[in-house]
Amino acid sequence: MGVKNTKKFQFDAKIKELQMIKRTIPKIIGNTALNHFLKGFDDEAFSDMSERSNPWAKRKSLTKRDKVAGRRNILVQSGALRRSIVVRRATWNRIIVGSYGIIYARRHNRGLKGMPKRQFIGESQILNNKIRSILKKAIDKAMK
Repeated sequence: MGVKNTKKFQFDAKIKELQMIKRTIPKIIGNTALNHFLKGFDDEAFSDMSERSNPWAKRKSLTKRDKVAGRRNILVQSGALRRSIVVRRATWNRIIVGSYGIIYARRHNRGLKGMPKRQFIGESQILNNKIRSILKKAIDKAMK
């Protein structure tokens, strides 16, 4: 004799929860990526394999403004570069986070034309791990 399982698996309810995840998770992941890249401006480093794994090259010399006001973070003079990083698109098929409207962004990120590379956006193992964790938690919650 077996024991009857009185609790049935609610297949339709689980499908609805997974569909809700499909609608909401891209925005959460996009904002997670945005926050990850913005944190680099505070850390003055790009976090790839570990926190502060790629520290930015220091300035060669201080500007007059720096000498009067004190030290400021690297890549932050007006704040325009930092503010240019936005979530451009967040759908299930594609999430795009990038820097828009700043012509010198690519030079800093890649280190072009004699400038030292100070990467602030790009592929990151730490970010990938955060995204996997978000997805796993959401799916586990939906399947309970």
